[in-house]
Amino acid sequence: MTTKQTNRLEMAKTLKQLFSVEQATYAENNPLIARVVELNTSIEQIDAIAGIQNIDTTANTSLKTNAKTLMINLTVAYANTAADFFDGKDSPLSKQLTANKSKIQRLSGVEAKIYCDKLYTIAADNIVNLNPDYVTAEEMQEWQNAITNFDAKAYDANVSIDTTQNATRELDEGFKNLRQCITKIERLMKKYDILNPSLYGKFKISRKISNLGIQHKNQLPPEQL
Repeated sequence: MTTKQTNRLEMAKTLKQLFSVEQATYAENNPLIARVVELNTSIEQIDAIAGIQNIDTTANTSLKTNAKTLMINLTVAYANTAADFFDGKDSPLSKQLTANKSKIQRLSGVEAKIYCDKLYTIAADNIVNLNPDYVTAEEMQEWQNAITNFDAKAYDANVSIDTTQNATRELDEGFKNLRQCITKIERLMKKYDILNPSLYGKFKISRKISNLGIQHKNQLPPEQL
């Protein structure tokens, strides 16, 4: 998020806190209640989208790619070796463990990890029946480590740049909706300038925080804290 967006979000959260504290004051104002619900929803959506933007994409891409390649190579090697053993036993496990390297390579990082882990689990669950001349305990451990050590989410964050770009567009749209929501709330709050000057004053103070910087996060008048 930009600094401007961060400040606006902090202001919105301050308004959210104000309306939470003052619920009893506007309990019979259904239009305002609906807008406050909309405000809270907008804040949650923006926080969720911002989380996508903040996924760590700084780790070395080649290292992530190497980790995925290792996981796939060991899966193909050991799963197919185990499949060959069970094929001689006329077992359905042979078909279940047969792995296609190109198929796994076409999967996303998360999908590939799930698939490799599935094959590993099948082999591990039947390890007592698997001849160690085919796949040793050390090889099984090596296979498991490769799956565990592959950070699928970080890999996808680096190779799926479109995901971050989409998040940025969604974030802009989210702030547009937030601005519109706050504008509607401001209209509904006008009458409290006469009916409840205290509430209206608190609202105006909270509303102005967006121009004062991040250091004023969740600041409210002393009587509300």
